[in-house]
Amino acid sequence: MACRGIPSRPATVPPEAMWCAEAKEGLFLNVGGHQGTLWQLEIWDRKGRTLASGYFRLRGFAKAKIVPEEVLAWENGVLQLKDGTVLVPEAPVKP
Repeated sequence: MACRGIPSRPATVPPEAMWCAEAKEGLFLNVGGHQGTLWQLEIWDRKGRTLASGYFRLRGFAKAKIVPEEVLAWENGVLQLKDGTVLVPEAPVKP
């Protein structure tokens, strides 16, 4: 398997989660509802380990939706998008 290939979906990752191949090392992302700049996110690594779950505040450009191609990285508890926008935990993130 290529390092950027889509891995087999681990049992811990729901079918609606999107694979974000552009993110460093790749990740699965499930985007729930949002109100204004507050987004519900669930994030897993390629092996299905939960990285974060909860509400994240969008800082940067307004978004109508978050698509996998925009995701650049998950670093230090922050989801980074290619346009410089970040999503930061609104409250302590539950791993």
